[in-house]
Amino acid sequence: MKAIKIAVLSFALFSNLALADVSPLTVVKDYMSAWNAHDSAKAAQYLASDVVYYDAANGTPVNGKANAEKDVIGAFIKAVPDLTWKMTSKPVYDHDTIAFRWEFSGKNSGEWGGSPATNNPIKFEGVSYITVNNGKITWQGDYYDSKKLDEELKPQAK
Repeated sequence: MKAIKIAVLSFALFSNLALADVSPLTVVKDYMSAWNAHDSAKAAQYLASDVVYYDAANGTPVNGKANAEKDVIGAFIKAVPDLTWKMTSKPVYDHDTIAFRWEFSGKNSGEWGGSPATNNPIKFEGVSYITVNNGKITWQGDYYDSKKLDEELKPQAK
């Protein structure tokens, strides 16, 4: 019985150390890689269950991992199945919060926000602020030129 208790305590200790060893920057880079693999479920694994996802263009936060997976990550991947999300600046961070500039690009070949695909190429820039605690993203704020994106999503005149 004593050996089992030691094994359980060791597992718990090493599991917590493993989470502590994962830097917030590593979490963010792995999260972005999952987006770029077009895998919303994998990307959502990096989110805390009570994550708050704030998109300045919408103005209303999305609360919770399931909602963020479906209404943000999944919606973007559905609308732009070939999306690429990349950092374009060296990230700046202080303990648990990371800020960086990015570029998002791809082709709008899927429905977006109830609108049919335009098949237009899109490319816009923005900034994200992401807070990571215990290896999970607890808050993400995205700020970008939504007017430019809206223009890129307009159907082309025939």
